[in-house]
Amino acid sequence: MDEKLGSAQGALIQALGRQSAFWGLGKTAGEMYAVLYLSDEPLSLEEVARSLKVTKGNISIAIRQLEQLGMVKRSRKIGDRRVFFTAETDFWQIAHSVLELRHKPEFAETFTMVNESYKYAEQAKPSPEKGIAVERLQALQEFYRLIDGIVETTLSMRPEQLKRIIKMIKIIPLKEKGE
Repeated sequence: MDEKLGSAQGALIQALGRQSAFWGLGKTAGEMYAVLYLSDEPLSLEEVARSLKVTKGNISIAIRQLEQLGMVKRSRKIGDRRVFFTAETDFWQIAHSVLELRHKPEFAETFTMVNESYKYAEQAKPSPEKGIAVERLQALQEFYRLIDGIVETTLSMRPEQLKRIIKMIKIIPLKEKGE
């Protein structure tokens, strides 16, 4: 491999490993995705493990996570018993899959719990603490409604529609605080 391409791959492995760890998938999942993303052909678990200098067991756990999120696909080659993997390269598809499979259910569950908290606070005896709790929980409910609306809108749009909206938002000047 060309030295500069090797450096590019190393930098991407480090970047996606860091990002993956931040999102709770573990460093190896992101590193593995980076290797698959830059590969022009499907790779076996052994090849990915060798590339990352990790055990096949570590790769095996990470591959399941990536498959569940729709970030990698498995395939077979005729005459070969091994399973091979390729990276999904359509980031809009990945974002859609992650939102649909992970974040949407989590938002829904959290929102249900926030609503329950609000109901309990409303049933409390009148006090300054009750007023603060109810006010803050209402603000949190509104925040979750907004986030849920953004996710729902994002999931319903095609990538080109979303790109146009983002461009429009960028050209609208945002008001400064206090205006």
